[in-house]
Amino acid sequence: MPPIVAGEWRGEIVGSANVNFGQVVQPGPPRQSVEFTYVILPASLIMPNAAFRWPGIVMIMAPTAMKTEHPDAGVLFQTEELPSLSLSLDVTRAQFSDMLPRFEAHRIKDFFFTVEERDAKGRWPVRSWGMGTASL
Repeated sequence: MPPIVAGEWRGEIVGSANVNFGQVVQPGPPRQSVEFTYVILPASLIMPNAAFRWPGIVMIMAPTAMKTEHPDAGVLFQTEELPSLSLSLDVTRAQFSDMLPRFEAHRIKDFFFTVEERDAKGRWPVRSWGMGTASL
């Protein structure tokens, strides 16, 4: 497989969104119940200059009150078991709510993201990302 490189990547959503909702109790003190909401999308992640198409998934998670810092726009990482990539994108709760009906209507197909150099944790921080769709 080709090495992951920093630069301007593109992506194509290749299937339906899997939307998940839930809640979990975090141990304390004090004990605290925290909601979680996220969407998982199967995607083809395209390297700069279309050098290679990686199979992958995109996870977009609405933030919880417990996570207040977002130093990056997301993160790209390579899975160990399969030749594939995972892309996690950070959003606000309002942005997630705006995106959800468009995912459900299959109106978002293409996106782009900018990957930085690999960090000390072996992941590639995402500096920016974007998606577009026609109005509902």
